[in-house]
Amino acid sequence: MQDENSVVKNGQQAPPANFNFLEMEKVIAEKHKHISNETTPNMFVEQKNGFDYVDEAYMRNKLNEHYPIWSWEITKYEIIGDVYIAVHGRLSIADRGIARHFDSIAAHRIAKSAKGYVDIGNDMKSANTDAFKVAVNRLCNISDDVYRKLVPDYELTDEQINKIYSTIEGLDESKQDEIKNAIDNNSIHRGNFDAALRKLRATKGETKDV
Repeated sequence: MQDENSVVKNGQQAPPANFNFLEMEKVIAEKHKHISNETTPNMFVEQKNGFDYVDEAYMRNKLNEHYPIWSWEITKYEIIGDVYIAVHGRLSIADRGIARHFDSIAAHRIAKSAKGYVDIGNDMKSANTDAFKVAVNRLCNISDDVYRKLVPDYELTDEQINKIYSTIEGLDESKQDEIKNAIDNNSIHRGNFDAALRKLRATKGETKDV
């Protein structure tokens, strides 16, 4: 059913006039951050040639859990020098109602014997699985901990901010504003919080432990 406030443009329904894009961006970003911080169970992590790989069934299950509306399409495949088979694929998801896509490519060595190809169909399936897993990780942040895509969160917690605010009470306004700006622009963050708090307390002549 079409929203009475929405507009149809070029045959497609545009968001309603009161749609808040900034709020939606924030919601989507928070969801991806939450997924990125999830820990992949060790039982689903495999090692091959010194690298960690996540089981495809696990990633597919997490994709169904977090983005139940999705599709995977092989857009192209090619045989490279009779040695590798490459698969180009596209993952499409509905991310809080927003259509998003990611194109990925993966190659797998073609198994051969004296009689020729062993099972080129199986080689193609392996390349397809690898391309699919790359797209799921890059677009959906699933298993970021394994694929080394996890970005540490250096933003101060509310408790840390409150500690700093209580410490700077009594300082002149310009100094307090300087500290608050340092918090806002992440000059003071989790990585240097202890040192910053000690410095502030020393400025006030305090010697309490952090």
